[in-house]
Amino acid sequence: MGVEKEVLRAGNGPKPVPGQKVTVHCTGYGKNGDLSQKFWSTKDPGQQPFAFKIGQGSVIKGWDEGVLGMQLGEVAHLRIIFNFLPFNFAKIRSFSYYNNYFTISPSPFISFNIFNYFIH
Repeated sequence: MGVEKEVLRAGNGPKPVPGQKVTVHCTGYGKNGDLSQKFWSTKDPGQQPFAFKIGQGSVIKGWDEGVLGMQLGEVAHLRIIFNFLPFNFAKIRSFSYYNNYFTISPSPFISFNIFNYFIH
């Protein structure tokens, strides 16, 4: 499995099924090689919750796999191995975010805290 999931807060609703649209808040960690440093969040200024169809390959594979098993209202930490990310992402591992350039962890992992707050 390419993703490790740690439940931070249990949910109390249904789990999404492939093809359903989900809306999540998420925060990514791994800035400049430090898995404790945030590199992006939907809660940052100018950002908004992220919506996608689950299990359709429209997001990184680790999100499809990790969020698919999350209950509505659940908060989880996903530790994703780079081969569960898009090829160019795994190869480049560097970003410009709000004109700030940084690299993502040189380790084989990246991590996200995900809050599953809406299933359409």
